Amino acid sequence: MRAETVFELLPARSERGFEVAAAPAAAAVPPPFVVLDGFAFDDATMPTRHVPIVERLARLIAASRASSQPIEFVTIIGDADTTGTGVYNLDLARRRAEAVGTALQGAILALGSEVPAGRLVVLPMSRGESTPVASNRTAAGRARNRRVNVFVPTTCQAFFAQYDLRFLPDAPVFGIPAHPNLDAATKSQRNADVEALRVALSRRLLQRARDALAGRSAAFAPLAAGSLRDSAGRLSTAQLELFREFFPNAGGIDHAAMNACFEQFANGELRSPLAADRAAGVGEPNGAAYFLFAEFAFLCVESGIEAGDWTAALRSFVATQEIFMHVYRPAPKAPPAVGAAVPRCGARGARATPRSLNAFRNDRFTTTGPSPTVGLGQSDSARIRALRASYAGAGLATVRQRARQNLQRAQCML
Repeated sequence: MRAETVFELLPARSERGFEVAAAPAAAAVPPPFVVLDGFAFDDATMPTRHVPIVERLARLIAASRASSQPIEFVTIIGDADTTGTGVYNLDLARRRAEAVGTALQGAILALGSEVPAGRLVVLPMSRGESTPVASNRTAAGRARNRRVNVFVPTTCQAFFAQYDLRFLPDAPVFGIPAHPNLDAATKSQRNADVEALRVALSRRLLQRARDALAGRSAAFAPLAAGSLRDSAGRLSTAQLELFREFFPNAGGIDHAAMNACFEQFANGELRSPLAADRAAGVGEPNGAAYFLFAEFAFLCVESGIEAGDWTAALRSFVATQEIFMHVYRPAPKAPPAVGAAVPRCGARGARATPRSLNAFRNDRFTTTGPSPTVGLGQSDSARIRALRASYAGAGLATVRQRARQNLQRAQCML
């Protein structure tokens, strides 16, 4: 970390020597980014199994420094079981919070000079034994209550980091295996669900892309009752829960706020300053997978799985394809005007043969200066506003047509 970076671990003090956190309302929505439980009895030392997730938080904070939403404040709230006096447990829980804050500081420092300069204030607080999440009558319950809750601002990067932690399979640092708040059974089921849907959605996308070249909008039958529909239902519920946590709107989803995050994501504005993370594609769309956001939404709408929410989300997913493809294509170029003619493939087309959707990769991003988030092919604010306007209120038939045009454009543009 550069010398000009400022890190503050604020003392949590009051007239009694420690702070009692009545979890402010702002920290309660959304829930903590992560909860680190299983602290040893009467011990403030952070368990070693939480080191990877603290390192993930450090990378998230580092990446935010290059974005328009730098994370400058983290609240860490410690908890304890009911063994011992209330006064002692208030202090013990505070020390647990401070231990996590110190570990986070060390993880950021370990990233070295690639971390852009900035200020990070970490506020450790304590609720002592006052807020149990499990019964204190059992050893397992007490272990769950010996915990630390880490709250970070609800930025776009935090959303996509949480998305990876909940839905990226077989990624031990950034994905499902790294999430401390999913139990082993949930992780196993989630991995299986994601893999089952990945295969099914990839087949659908391939058919949709072929139909697009023929000028047709693909049509698929609703999912029949069975394991695949069950997997789609579980993933739908889990994703919509995440959307509501980060983009709340009177119990629903603020789709305008979610759309703004997907615009930044598709435009390469959430790229990390850390070379290792850029190489791994962390914080960036990659390959045909970006088109699978819309494909999953189509599947849910067609199958009657929470269709209202997914119809609204489709507008964001399809609209931002028109941003993504021009940034992450081979040899990025300035994007066309919104509504420009769609190129064709073949003898009378721009390209003789269609381009693979997997050619749109994170390593295609071409920077134009020192910033990792500024590059060729990006959409400016005027184009993004025009895209929003063109998709505002679009019905399902229009979105289907736009998705077909986007797949044709991606495959056929020079």
